[in-house]
Amino acid sequence: MKKLIILLLISSGLRSIAQVTSPPIIKNPLQTSVGSTISSKKDILVEKETVNLSKFKTLNLQKITLKNLSDNTSETSLGMMVQYETFDRISKKTLTVEKSELSKLVHSLQTMEQKENEKIGNSEKKYKFALNNNIEFGAVYKESLKTWVNYYIFPTEHYSHSINEFSKDELKELIKLLINAEKEL
Repeated sequence: MKKLIILLLISSGLRSIAQVTSPPIIKNPLQTSVGSTISSKKDILVEKETVNLSKFKTLNLQKITLKNLSDNTSETSLGMMVQYETFDRISKKTLTVEKSELSKLVHSLQTMEQKENEKIGNSEKKYKFALNNNIEFGAVYKESLKTWVNYYIFPTEHYSHSINEFSKDELKELIKLLINAEKEL
């Protein structure tokens, strides 16, 4: 009985001494993009205005303006929206692209277009450009077809992506649409 009481006292003492340390708090997390500062504020009324600019395949390009109605500040970004359907639901998802990132995308797509005009030979080449919001644009040389296949991957749900392929002529069209969207911002 004494051994049992001593054992219980020691185990309860050890439990009270042992403390679980909380995970460290990161005060300045690294950010991959500036992100929206207006939409993350609390206790303010935010107005969101969406203007459809153009459509490319299943990708809708939109100008999204967030306005803080308390001090009339605003932010504008490009929205890329995709509508997708599963067996029992239809969903829309919009991801935003900051203007600085949009110019990098346009430049990368123009470079990709130039690379597609070069001779390949027997080598295999692939290109990709991923945005901070995980939208990916790229190109793959299909040796069996002797042609380039361009694509964009739009992240839709966990472990699911919407992959859309397009031709060289459609790449030129996409570049023009993105340049016009950049001017609108």
